Amino acid sequence: MSLLALPSSLLVLLFSLVLQPSLTDAISLRPNRRSTPAPQPLSFPPSTSFLGNDGPWSGFELRLGTPPQNVDVFVATTGSETFVVGPGGCQPADPSNCPLLRGNIFTPSESSSWDFKGNYTLSFETILGFDPNDWGEYGFDDLALGWQGSGLQTLHNQTIASTTVVDFWVGIFGISPYPTNLSGYNLDDSNPTYLQTLKDQDLIPSLTWGYTAGAQYRLKQAPASLTLGGYDTSLFAPSGVSFDFAPDNNADLSLWVQSITYTNNTHKNMSLLPSGSFLTFIDSTASAIWLPQPACTAFEQAFGLTWNDTYGYYLVDDALHNTLTASNPNVTFTVANDQGSGPTVNITLPYAAFDKTLEYGIGLSSGLPSLTSQRYFPLQRANSSQYTLGKTFLQEGYIITDYERRNFSVSPCIWDEGAPQNLTSICSTNATGCTSPMGSGRSATSTHHASSGFGAGAIAGTVVGILALVSILLLLVICLRRRRRSKSEPKEDLTASDSSCQPDPGTAEEVQQTHPLATELEGDFNHVVEMRGSLAFPVQLADGTTKLRIDYYGEDHQDEVHELPAELGMQRASSRAINRSRNSSGNGRHRSRHDSTGQGSVSNVSELSSDGDTSAATRPTVSHQRQASDQSDTSRVSDLSSRVDGAGVPSPAGEQSPMTPGSRVMSPVDRPELE
Repeated sequence: MSLLALPSSLLVLLFSLVLQPSLTDAISLRPNRRSTPAPQPLSFPPSTSFLGNDGPWSGFELRLGTPPQNVDVFVATTGSETFVVGPGGCQPADPSNCPLLRGNIFTPSESSSWDFKGNYTLSFETILGFDPNDWGEYGFDDLALGWQGSGLQTLHNQTIASTTVVDFWVGIFGISPYPTNLSGYNLDDSNPTYLQTLKDQDLIPSLTWGYTAGAQYRLKQAPASLTLGGYDTSLFAPSGVSFDFAPDNNADLSLWVQSITYTNNTHKNMSLLPSGSFLTFIDSTASAIWLPQPACTAFEQAFGLTWNDTYGYYLVDDALHNTLTASNPNVTFTVANDQGSGPTVNITLPYAAFDKTLEYGIGLSSGLPSLTSQRYFPLQRANSSQYTLGKTFLQEGYIITDYERRNFSVSPCIWDEGAPQNLTSICSTNATGCTSPMGSGRSATSTHHASSGFGAGAIAGTVVGILALVSILLLLVICLRRRRRSKSEPKEDLTASDSSCQPDPGTAEEVQQTHPLATELEGDFNHVVEMRGSLAFPVQLADGTTKLRIDYYGEDHQDEVHELPAELGMQRASSRAINRSRNSSGNGRHRSRHDSTGQGSVSNVSELSSDGDTSAATRPTVSHQRQASDQSDTSRVSDLSSRVDGAGVPSPAGEQSPMTPGSRVMSPVDRPELE
């Protein structure tokens, strides 16, 4: 049946179905914020208590395993793993409240989702004097932020180390995106870090975070704040200064301390940095501030401090504490991206920021009697490789870190008890239409809004689709008009004797030459030997007369045609030949196994966007290959003389999406189960 024989409404529906995919594809390029809203920053609620045996410090609560077990941890700005206190972390000789003091105990054997990977050295903060032989039981398990019922999403297959060492008295939660390689294991690309997993699942807009350590002495014990994928503008006064990452990912948050000044009731801006500027590193895993020896000597003189060689701390007695409280000293750190030039930021710490207490657990790792409720000043003497600004500094400083653009900012905290939380997104590097939160054109960008208009591709696709629709509708109208016109014309009467239906007169010889003779038995119209039929047409006889020829198709002989005998060739008055032709055409992250000597080691970590230092281990990459399946879409166009069918063309294969994070190599400890 001809396509144009269909009703016009059905034809319109058919063409709309043919065009729908291309139009839908073009229109779908327009951003739809209702169906796919842009991810927003995630605020990590802090714990309700301050804890730690060298603080106290504001912590955060995690839910680990299945069913969830709650533990308290501190944020580690330089780490990517989660260390928690495991079974054996509290011994019978410890106080009865030891689990509470250490942030609670995580028992891997009670988690049905725990995937044990082996015992490995922690290899963490050894440069600050932590025991390089400290080890933990490593595995993968579920991890969620916040307390039960907080509604924050659980992520699976996160790297967790259960440990009993006292160097990490309270567990830590690493927020960098650099993954860890467990040597001796070929860990496939199913173990990204927590921050990376959030970004991969579109739960946060970018590989960024904003953090401050909290200050128990401020307001009503101001807690710590951690925002993943953005920052909280209610907590700081923007400095407008951007700091570049250092090449070494193990010390990426590096900056220059240009000056340290001391001010109290009687002294103004006294220098505490006689040796000049130095390069230091921000690391919230450490509690104290680690400074050059000349600076420590200047602090000793300004604050009246005394170094205790036995425990390795500046211990403060009650008399000194009362004196310092009365004089109300402040210390201002002036930091910059460059050593001797460029804009600077001032972070001022009151004496209350240095008024900390050593509690049970201090000294145990050295075999010393544990200190209890001993005031101390969180300042440590450092060599040139140990300069660090720890949680003490971040009580008054708010840091925003962007791993995609490899820069960060430090700003002074503000203390406004009535200020509502104001989370602001930081766009990913592939986002558009953003403004800068760090005061630098190359720094991280921030916005909650996505582009609201058509892109060039969407406009082109829509225009092409509309033009194609209009062209087909015009063609349809023309064909329908012709069809109606042909129906309105009178049909020819094949039985009429009009001259238009009769052949040109001619001799029998001419007719015979033009039309081959049929060899039939002799007969005439008066002796019908055929069954009744309805096909009649004129036939010219040899004598020039015209008779009406009738053909009969017998019912009992379906394939036989019985005709009257004739000696003359036959010419049908009208006939129609239908020619049909068909044209068709078919149309980890990969983790590498490492031999280990049992000695903990740290590999130099490759950067997200550039290589690290010369000792860096090349970061593995993940390559996702998507193959597009062949698709076929057939459209048919028929007229009175032909019909052509076409096939679709397969779509191209998808592109690869590389990801190149850094890595840190862990050494195995007593793991005979490994081959």
